[in-house]
Amino acid sequence: MPQENHHKQEVEIRSDEVQEIMSHVPNWMIRWGISLILGVIVLFLFLAWLIKYPDVITGTATLTTSTPPVKLVVKSSGELEKIFITDNQVIDREQTIASIQSTLSDKAHLFLSERITEIKEAYELNKLEELDLTEQEYVFGELQANYSALRTALQQYYSLLKENNVLFTIENTKKQIENQSALLDLVTKQAVRQKRLLANAQEKFTSDKTLYEKGVISQIDFFDREKSYESTINAVQELEKSKIQIAITLTELEKQLNELTFNFGKEKRNLLFEIKSQISILESLLATWQRNYQITSPVKGRLTYLESLSENQFVEQGKEIFAVIPDNQNYIACLKIPKAGFGKVKSGQKVILKLDNFPHHEYGQLEGEVQTVSLIANEDNYLVKVVLKGGLQTSYHKTISYTPEMSGTAEIITEDLRITDRIFNQLRDLFQ
Repeated sequence: MPQENHHKQEVEIRSDEVQEIMSHVPNWMIRWGISLILGVIVLFLFLAWLIKYPDVITGTATLTTSTPPVKLVVKSSGELEKIFITDNQVIDREQTIASIQSTLSDKAHLFLSERITEIKEAYELNKLEELDLTEQEYVFGELQANYSALRTALQQYYSLLKENNVLFTIENTKKQIENQSALLDLVTKQAVRQKRLLANAQEKFTSDKTLYEKGVISQIDFFDREKSYESTINAVQELEKSKIQIAITLTELEKQLNELTFNFGKEKRNLLFEIKSQISILESLLATWQRNYQITSPVKGRLTYLESLSENQFVEQGKEIFAVIPDNQNYIACLKIPKAGFGKVKSGQKVILKLDNFPHHEYGQLEGEVQTVSLIANEDNYLVKVVLKGGLQTSYHKTISYTPEMSGTAEIITEDLRITDRIFNQLRDLFQ
């Protein structure tokens, strides 16, 4: 029993000693532990300051060019009569791409366009009478009536100038007026001379009358001299009468000439007005026909087929079958962003663009810069225009091929914040 108590006492003593050893912490461990914890905190703060976590606004994006691709729409239903341009071919402005079948064939349209240009130039140069009016074998369909009206007006104008007797009558009347004027001048001169003779005859008759009264000359001689005097008077009167008759004839001829000239000028003006009107109508109809039945490019660029096409294929009105991509354009992205955070968006901010066609983890991202921001929302979205200064070269130094209206997502970096800034912002919100 005493032995057991002794053993128990030893165990208790040893247990206290062990307890003391275990409860004692060495000084070096305390120092290094605190240093380690402090280092971790400092490292965390340094990384929080070093690592940036930018504030971004995300939206949908559509990649396009400064001059967007132009989609060409079919204006009239019909069969494709001719396709002039192949897919992916460069075309000029106003170049014809395809034509749709109509009552006016392409050859007839070409002839009519050239013919109208020729007639218009002749009209402006006042040389319509020199045009060749030989009938052509073309059929102009819905424009036939207007072209026939133009040809009729041209033929009437040609007939008025070349075959009508009016011009001959006008020239003849002018010559008659010239002759009558010359005759009037001649008769006037004769009348002047005859009046001088009459004055002399009057003096002689007065002298003869005095001699007769004095009985120097016989009555028979006096009567003969009186008769000669009266003949001179009659001659002067006849000349004055001739002058009046010639003046009346001149007046009638001038009236006739005026009426002929007026009627001729009026008919000529009416025909010229009709010709000009028909030219304008045909130009308008040709332009309308071209818009409806010919598909032309409004800009210079590269043509793209929007679907498989072939000649004699029927196309419906309003369908988009071609697109023209302008060359040498700057690439831009049109972004639609929500209202939330829109006030942070400003010109010059950096934009990261990720395209659906080219996965960003394989091809990289495109970088741009905000150019303009819309002032009014459209369907709860604001429009932001972004310029891609680096073109289509991605962050992986790959140049992607452009396809019109490629879609994707965009991130506008409104503020390049650090993690510490975000922590302090959160703490500021809590204290406020």
